[in-house]
Amino acid sequence: MEKISVSVRVPALDNTYDFIVPSNMAVRDVEQLMMKILSSEYGISESVADLTLFDREDATVLRMECSLSQLGIGDGAKLVLM
Repeated sequence: MEKISVSVRVPALDNTYDFIVPSNMAVRDVEQLMMKILSSEYGISESVADLTLFDREDATVLRMECSLSQLGIGDGAKLVLM
């Protein structure tokens, strides 16, 4: 399983975080994983119902059912979680 490092801007927390995630993981699962980590660190809600992951370079919304590799997201990608 190939893992990639992504930099994720979270405007609600006014910070950017680096995550290492499997490239074949669906965006939906990546969001859940990120929220679990952020929840354990900052005590925020783990609810991912209204979250959306964007590519920071072109503001494309990442499709929930696709894996990061299917969407062309690779090592060093810059994303936004809103």
